Amino acid sequence: MNIDLSNKVIVYTGAAGLIGSAACRKMYDAGASLALIDTNGESLENLSYSLDRSSSPSRLQLLSDCDLLSEQDVDKAIQTIVDRFGHIDCLINCHYPRTTDWGAIFEDIDINSFRKNIDAHLNSYFLMCQRFSKHMMKQGYGNIINFSSIYGMTGPDFSVYEGSEMTMPAGYAAIKGGISNLTRYLSSYLGPHGIRVNAICPGGVRNGQAPTFVERYSNKVPMRRMAEVDDVVGPLLFLVSDLSSYVSGVNLPVDGGWLAI
Repeated sequence: MNIDLSNKVIVYTGAAGLIGSAACRKMYDAGASLALIDTNGESLENLSYSLDRSSSPSRLQLLSDCDLLSEQDVDKAIQTIVDRFGHIDCLINCHYPRTTDWGAIFEDIDINSFRKNIDAHLNSYFLMCQRFSKHMMKQGYGNIINFSSIYGMTGPDFSVYEGSEMTMPAGYAAIKGGISNLTRYLSSYLGPHGIRVNAICPGGVRNGQAPTFVERYSNKVPMRRMAEVDDVVGPLLFLVSDLSSYVSGVNLPVDGGWLAI
């Protein structure tokens, strides 16, 4: 079944990222109009060029200078999108800000760094949900999708990181756990206004990780492999579309069975 997103206006944060760029291509091909938010202006321009080379009126709005922790910037972005497209059907929060010391082990994490990551990531998701849902309440409908993680639903298995330089930062667990429960809260609070709220919770996505990690991780997953980007994009498209019109409050694992064992 082909998903039709014609007449849908979708706002996507972190649009130029690994999952974002693939998801935006699929949604654009399905007929959606997209407002793309990313701090990497060059990557955003490249994504825009790859999406829309036609001479017809563009279904794209690029927002590379929006501070997602600024009420003024977010409200300005909402007004820009509404002025351009007339309404907003869906907000997807997929941005993944982090400090340069993000990979520090637990005992070496600086408390100020921890605070910065909570603020940039979790608090920006809160602000985006708050400001966009205010507009959606006036519309009488809306759809919010947050990106959480399997590590927002369970603790990490540190054995998969043995033999590599990777670890799972404590900040990630705190942030994604917060996003997962914020999603449940918002589903309950916003449901009477015709707004549904869900979260995608991916497992590990293949992205050039060390072979040792890939092998250890894959051996733990019942499907015996890491996710590919398209494995995550498919369930996202389901939540974006009207096929999921009665789905709300769900933290949807996309993990090859990781959480089942």
